[in-house]
Amino acid sequence: MNDTTLLTAPITLDRRLLIGETEYQVTVFPTDDRRLDLCIVSSDGDGRVVSEISGGIAPSDLTGLTDVLGSTLAGLIAMTRPPAARVPPPPQQRDRPPNRGARWTPEDDTRLHTRFHSGASLTDLATEFGRTEGGIRARLEHLGDLPPSGRWPTPTPQPPPAE
Repeated sequence: MNDTTLLTAPITLDRRLLIGETEYQVTVFPTDDRRLDLCIVSSDGDGRVVSEISGGIAPSDLTGLTDVLGSTLAGLIAMTRPPAARVPPPPQQRDRPPNRGARWTPEDDTRLHTRFHSGASLTDLATEFGRTEGGIRARLEHLGDLPPSGRWPTPTPQPPPAE
């Protein structure tokens, strides 16, 4: 592609942006294969290059690449930020059990099954596992140890499994 063709091309861009102390130079021009050659260079106040990205883009892919680059860069920002200080829970959630909503582990399931069949009360299990009574009941129903019902049965202690 010669200079005359470049001047008459449908898309040519040479743009400078200043954001804070960083200057961005964006250049775009068409290539022989009907793509756009994009180059973005950022430099600090002393003119040193900070970042540089370039590549060829098909005009038909501009919309999709806008979404991909936007979400990718947003993810990179989140990944490279220092961890935020822990924010205390809102007042309405401060008295919640510590494991409310947490995933159950296989070890938790085994221990819950054992404690339930040894005769532990619903209140004791909720306190021991750091969960709500509803969470304990739902897990026991899920495990098949408790039929869905409104009453908490008094479990019959079972002998330990034979080894």
